[in-house]
Amino acid sequence: MREITSWNRPFQVWQYSASHSTLLLRSHRPDLYDTRIDVLFPAVTLMHLKPSYRQLSIHEANEQERREILGDDTALNLSHGLLFLLNDGEGYVHAASCSWHQDEGDHRAPSRFGPLPGTA
Repeated sequence: MREITSWNRPFQVWQYSASHSTLLLRSHRPDLYDTRIDVLFPAVTLMHLKPSYRQLSIHEANEQERREILGDDTALNLSHGLLFLLNDGEGYVHAASCSWHQDEGDHRAPSRFGPLPGTA
């Protein structure tokens, strides 16, 4: 397992576009922090999530972990993409990549990643 990044602040599922398979997690608490953080997963093929997390760590699973979590059949049928473990397996996202951006935007301002297609 390779650590990608982590934050000691709350995150929640902010948007998911089924038509474009794009997931956005956001940390925005103006009462506690001066910034917001958006985490984007494009080309999502599988996910197992809670609506919110007290903190967030993201790791890239190795092949053995992929097989343990997804099962051999599922792991072998996913021809491309990576398995990202949230909080050491509390949740996961299988996607093409993982990107994040921190800025001073509020919860109404569009993400740096732009408005997600297929969402209002």
